[in-house]
Amino acid sequence: MTFPSDQEPPARVTYPLEQALELLAALEEAAEALRSTDHLTELSQVEFEVRRLHGKLELGTNGGSDG
Repeated sequence: MTFPSDQEPPARVTYPLEQALELLAALEEAAEALRSTDHLTELSQVEFEVRRLHGKLELGTNGGSDG
């Protein structure tokens, strides 16, 4: 996404819990799809974002009670 030179992207984006969990599930699904196609570079970026979102949601490394 590009922004005009006089407009910066927001420093912080927040999600309601339900939307954050949906995003997390989508990212985990994308990571699994990438894993199965052997796209290591893309996978490492997705896994980084998934771990960061897990941390922000304080779910730990196993994805919560059902992960």
